[in-house]
Amino acid sequence: MDVGSVVNEAAEPGAKLLDKVTEFRFALALLSVAIALDVALAWTADRNILSMDWGTLNAGSASRLALAAVAYVFWMAALSPLTRYGVEFVFSLLGETPLGRMLGRAVEPEREKAERRYYWGLVRVSEAKKRALRDRDSFWMERVDKAEARREQEQTEMAVLARLSFAVAGLLLMDWCSNDSLAAELSAWLNGIGGQMGAIAELGIVACVLTVAFPWLHLLRNPPAYDGWMDHPELAKERLAAIEAQRRDIYSHCSRSTMNGLRPLRPVDENTQASARPEPRPPVVCKEAASDAA
Repeated sequence: MDVGSVVNEAAEPGAKLLDKVTEFRFALALLSVAIALDVALAWTADRNILSMDWGTLNAGSASRLALAAVAYVFWMAALSPLTRYGVEFVFSLLGETPLGRMLGRAVEPEREKAERRYYWGLVRVSEAKKRALRDRDSFWMERVDKAEARREQEQTEMAVLARLSFAVAGLLLMDWCSNDSLAAELSAWLNGIGGQMGAIAELGIVACVLTVAFPWLHLLRNPPAYDGWMDHPELAKERLAAIEAQRRDIYSHCSRSTMNGLRPLRPVDENTQASARPEPRPPVVCKEAASDAA
């Protein structure tokens, strides 16, 4: 297997992930247009995209839809990022509460995560870059450059996707709160059936909002790390060996510290220890007992 095939196989999972992210982003963009149109019709014409009679559209309605289009662009470009920053600031304040600290403790520590990835044959890109620069290895420098470029592209794609998902989730909430929108009419129709259909409809809408906002929530919960990971089995084995050696040193130091609390600090010579032992004293016999025995 040549070098080109190895690089292509290593880059194939990342390329597939980017393709899926791009497709999802395109679907979110189309969904944002449809939801924005439904919200605009609900606010301007008391209709939705299904109940609107497009043949009766006059100049006044067209002008209001044009203003709604301007408002959509303003929401997507300016107002949505500002709202997102405000919501993220509130979440950062909630992270200082007992609930936030409890959720933070539920996250896997970075040391354990790194050790598990070392077992998988992965190392940090910065570590591989330092090794390649030290050894002047052109093969690994080429792979490091490709890993850095791929990581930068993935971070850019995920940032754009998170921003779009938050904006679409906001539009979906607006559509849900509008009186004559498609979501409101669907919820009212299910409420008219009776039983638990209204609650089921509300849960379904909440599930849709969470699904749309999942990329933003994922990025909020897992912000991008300062360094990425790449395949480097040899360096990963060295890192694992260093971790094991450090762990053995810590264990031996702890065991020595524990035993020092149970034995004297200075070593005792056998001759000194033998001479320092007290000689056995003769038994003391009571005088009354001696006279009785005689």
